[in-house]
Amino acid sequence: MTTPQIPLGLYPEQLYQLSAFHYATAELSTLVEDFCNGKNERFIYLWGGEAVGKTHLAIAIVDAVKQHKRAVYLSLQELISTAAPDILQGLEGQCLVCLDEVEAVMGNRGWEQALFHCFNHLYEAGVQLLVLSRFSPRMLPCQLADLQSRLRMGLTYHIPNLSDTDKQQVLIRQAKIRGLLLPDSVAEYLLRQYSRDMVTLIHYIQQLDNASMAAKRRLTIPFVKQILGYGAD
Repeated sequence: MTTPQIPLGLYPEQLYQLSAFHYATAELSTLVEDFCNGKNERFIYLWGGEAVGKTHLAIAIVDAVKQHKRAVYLSLQELISTAAPDILQGLEGQCLVCLDEVEAVMGNRGWEQALFHCFNHLYEAGVQLLVLSRFSPRMLPCQLADLQSRLRMGLTYHIPNLSDTDKQQVLIRQAKIRGLLLPDSVAEYLLRQYSRDMVTLIHYIQQLDNASMAAKRRLTIPFVKQILGYGAD
């Protein structure tokens, strides 16, 4: 009996690459490219709804900048449950600091104050700052008015929701990173029959990647049905 090939795990930096990100607008692509090269804006605030690629973009930007400068990615959603607010101290030695899911600490006085002081220190030190959230800076439920004022100082850009065509391209790119060929017809089938939620769809791609590699099968609609069931059929 032939031993099935075991799928290899990929690190976030391998999955979340700038080359794999689907830009909904050319304006966003130019903004990100200039920011990575240290041009124009020193502080950018990106916001958008669920599953529009904010974390993908954040990790990819940090990874790109880390090729030639010091950069760090911090998820405030993770830190609020695993660390104390003083973890935001001493970041002035970085060239770029990325704070993802900033809305997670809103309403927590200690974290808001730490974020406020962090912002001031980074700004004074000339460090690039990238902040990402589900909410615009005006709509963040801040208790600390001075923090809200600081967060409104940067260039604010709204990442629009993905159309079905956009989602299809994201799936194809995510499959390609994993070494999979996802035909347009199969990507369209996944959207039509299973889900339009990107988190769920990316999970399906991972599941299909594992199954395809283990079975040494191409991604076809019959194979998708075999692995995921029959969806909405």
